[in-house]
Amino acid sequence: MKQLEVLIADDSEFMRTAYKRILEAESNLKVVAMATNGEEASMMAKEIEPDVAILDVWMPKVDGIQAAHEIRRRLPNTAIVVISAYDDLTFVADLMRNGVERKSYLLKHSISDITDLVSVVEAVYEGGTVLDSGIVQRLARLFCKYSDEFNSNLADIEQDLLGLMAEGYDDERLCEALHIDQKEVALHSSSLYENLGILGGSGHDQRILAVRAFVSQIHEVPLARVYDAVS
Repeated sequence: MKQLEVLIADDSEFMRTAYKRILEAESNLKVVAMATNGEEASMMAKEIEPDVAILDVWMPKVDGIQAAHEIRRRLPNTAIVVISAYDDLTFVADLMRNGVERKSYLLKHSISDITDLVSVVEAVYEGGTVLDSGIVQRLARLFCKYSDEFNSNLADIEQDLLGLMAEGYDDERLCEALHIDQKEVALHSSSLYENLGILGGSGHDQRILAVRAFVSQIHEVPLARVYDAVS
């Protein structure tokens, strides 16, 4: 992978510095700009065209989600990582309303070590969609509550598999979390993709499409029910 150029936007100098130190511990990541608000982030992104933009949700002038939409409108290939203190599905729905690809929504308290943020940055750059585990749990609850409207015919193990994929788990971690071996992961993954109508492409591409389908479900029921699912 080439060296990725990253823009960081957060109104806290402490957080900007912390993210920069985490990312630049990796040789393939370079922080090329740091903004103090969403408006500044959007202007900087237009000028430097970063590979990835890391945005805090609440910032002065323009919030992180609005900044994300402005950046992607001009730079559709720039990956977005939103970091928030709020595990509210409505924020996630707003971020994902114009497409879920190359986007991530993380909770600040969940970023426990260097590998967490680095792996997410790399995953979204490669086309993935990654959600915080807390968000996945809320989305899964919404999925289960309104499964009839989603026309879901996924087995329990397939739903578990899909949720973990949305958290960014690779095959090794899937085996550990589900207490099954690689052969079983491949078998259930194949069934999952078939049930979602994903019949072609590489395993990597199929996983990306499956997660996109999962995350896109947040828009399949009225917004009032999204509120209900997290209440």
